[in-house]
Amino acid sequence: MQVKLLWRLCLGLILIMIAGGCDALNGNLEVNNAAASAVQPVFSIKVGDTDLTGSSGRQISDAYRPEITVKELLDASGLVTFAGDGKSLLIVNHISLSPDMAWEIQLSGKPVADTGTVVKRDDTILITAAAAQEAPFQPVILTVNGGVGQPELTQSYVMPYTENLTVRGLLKSSGLVHLAENNRTLLAVKEYKPLSNEEWKLKLNDKTLLDSGIDMKLRIQDELEISLVLR
Repeated sequence: MQVKLLWRLCLGLILIMIAGGCDALNGNLEVNNAAASAVQPVFSIKVGDTDLTGSSGRQISDAYRPEITVKELLDASGLVTFAGDGKSLLIVNHISLSPDMAWEIQLSGKPVADTGTVVKRDDTILITAAAAQEAPFQPVILTVNGGVGQPELTQSYVMPYTENLTVRGLLKSSGLVHLAENNRTLLAVKEYKPLSNEEWKLKLNDKTLLDSGIDMKLRIQDELEISLVLR
């Protein structure tokens, strides 16, 4: 009789310990889930009307911590390259600007004059391209996409639109492209010559261009992509 009672007491204690462990586990899961879903700064990159944020918002979210400054957050994210003054931006998310343009950082709708400003969880951060001087901002975007084979070549370049600018004109003025004698075939991009099973292809606003498309006139905000693809 005493043995049965002892076994029941032991069994009861085991059940209590298991239940307590489950409660603690559920509590930890709830805390972790709450932390994961906590408000983080909203981040975006825009060039004119074009949103070039991509997955960079995730990098900002991962790098954020309380009391972090704008500069510390951007540095920690790995998204930007600062100029020598430590204030102005040279490259943002693999996007470079023409010398007559500049990046502007906005925090919750206001230009950031001091990158030492602390970022709050509910802030919005916008990095936008603008004309460096008082002139209309009329960009075209040239993107080199090295794909899986040559990812280090991937970068975008924001350049000024000029009247009657063609695809060929943009390629030549970029200084990134070597054309064949026929002025149509791309021999090399950023000094990279495709292997025998590769070639450079052009897309304009996500639509593949035929060889004749190199004479097409561009419009403001057009996006021209040079992609390295397999034959």
